[in-house]
Amino acid sequence: MMPFIINQDLLIQSRTALFKHGRIYWVIGGAGSGKTTICRALSAQFNIPVYDMDEHIYGTYHDRFTQDRHPVNKTWSTAPNGLAWLLDMSWEEFDRFNQAALPEYLDLLAEDIIATDPDASILIDGGICNPALIAQVIPSRQIVCLVRPERSSAEIWQESDERNSMRTEIYQLPKPEQAWRKFLEFDRLITQTILNECQENDIAICSRSETESVEEFSGRVARALGLGVIIV
Repeated sequence: MMPFIINQDLLIQSRTALFKHGRIYWVIGGAGSGKTTICRALSAQFNIPVYDMDEHIYGTYHDRFTQDRHPVNKTWSTAPNGLAWLLDMSWEEFDRFNQAALPEYLDLLAEDIIATDPDASILIDGGICNPALIAQVIPSRQIVCLVRPERSSAEIWQESDERNSMRTEIYQLPKPEQAWRKFLEFDRLITQTILNECQENDIAICSRSETESVEEFSGRVARALGLGVIIV
């Protein structure tokens, strides 16, 4: 297994680029916390385009990863089976991988953002496990973490056909039951890591109750991000 090292130079470069774009808002949270639903609601209400990080990380970024600037993700994306490669790690290795992969994602995100109007707003949907690093490149007040309490990883990943497809994919791996249990444990630890880092970096956390509508919850998230607030 390759060593996973956070590229501080990429973080600094990303910070320089992203701070020039003062209206980046990032919605984060664990799987099933409602990130995409809330981003769509905010996008419709405030006419802000959404940048789907997962869509880029698992899609368009793959053709843009280079060995020179993105060695961690280049190794992952060119593995014979990227999912099996990740699940072969211990949690400590997986956590280090996520931290080292993030500056490489930010490098490509900054490249895309630079090409947009610096005065325009943009809403970023998820895609990260370590908000402490995000807080190094954009202000914490422009980040909000969504929480869906009292839902286990097993429940979340089996609540829809779309999510259940992950279990189908994992069950094609060797020792599928063991791999599935490890995936759920990683998912639980990812959510806990996100919450811990948000608390440590003064990032707003919004927890949705089972009776709260999308409109009500998106309104609270908007207020947490300062969307719609006119600064005089």
